[in-house]
Amino acid sequence: MIKKEKIDAIDSLRGIAALMVCVFHLSNNPNFLDKGNIIREVGQYGWTGVEIFFIISGFVIPYSMYKAKYELKNIKNFLLRRITRIEPPYLVSIVLIIVLNYVSTLSPYYRGTGFEIDYTNLLLHIGYLNIFTDYPFYSPVYWTLAIEFQYYIVIALIFPLLIRKPIVYLVIALGIWYGLSFLVPNPNFIFKYMPYFGLGIVLFRNYIGIDTEIYFYALSVALLGILFFESRLIFYIILPAFLLIKYFPKFKFWGSAFLGLISYSLYLIHVPIGGRIINITEVLTTNQSLRTTAVLVAITICIITSYIYYLLIEKPSLNLAKKINYKEEKE
Repeated sequence: MIKKEKIDAIDSLRGIAALMVCVFHLSNNPNFLDKGNIIREVGQYGWTGVEIFFIISGFVIPYSMYKAKYELKNIKNFLLRRITRIEPPYLVSIVLIIVLNYVSTLSPYYRGTGFEIDYTNLLLHIGYLNIFTDYPFYSPVYWTLAIEFQYYIVIALIFPLLIRKPIVYLVIALGIWYGLSFLVPNPNFIFKYMPYFGLGIVLFRNYIGIDTEIYFYALSVALLGILFFESRLIFYIILPAFLLIKYFPKFKFWGSAFLGLISYSLYLIHVPIGGRIINITEVLTTNQSLRTTAVLVAITICIITSYIYYLLIEKPSLNLAKKINYKEEKE
């Protein structure tokens, strides 16, 4: 029986994770805010919002596939739906970055090199191929989209195993997945991120009633144990997020629904938008109070522009993706 209630904690965590990453990138310049600045001290851990996103995807993607009655023969439409959902906002954000890079060179305060487009690098962004080359991404957040897309491919292939009742299938699938991280330790591949996606998958199976509480706790302890030994910091950040989804699915706070709604847009454009504000402030003043205010202003402007970006770019892509289903492949 598919549960119908809305999981508010997912939207809340999306918003929190996006805001964490935003604050990290806008406050992490060591030459901008003095050591000890509260925003800098708190923001330095914001990068862990990425791992929260991985857990959310680990839960949400198979859950949506389960509700849509996904089968392996539906892989084409599944991937097409995901591409339609995430690619247009991603590609438009690249155009935005290029335009802003050019506009920045026109400013008398610009301190970089002249404007130039590396077309090889630009083309590599299609398909997130930069992650397999020495060419840098235009934005420091894009590498995570590459990992997410690898996850879509993996989940599309192993999903039939994930919904099998015997837990041994899940253990084998996750075991092979994680085992490959030792054979392919390159962080540009999805293998080392299995514990995060795995926690989401374990939550998903428990949520729809496949696994009993005993199996759920056993797998959860195993996956959390891996994270504990890999990074205590990440463990202490991830654990509350994991527990919120499991035990407080109705968790939300004022504004969480809104932040969750624009989280993808905020994630995509906070660097080119907010980063410009930080850069110009760094040139104009060394006053720490003004620089702290600039960070808060930059975050606010990022949130406002992200909402506009959501309405104009992301929402149409989302609506179009919803029209792609599996029915035509079943008939």
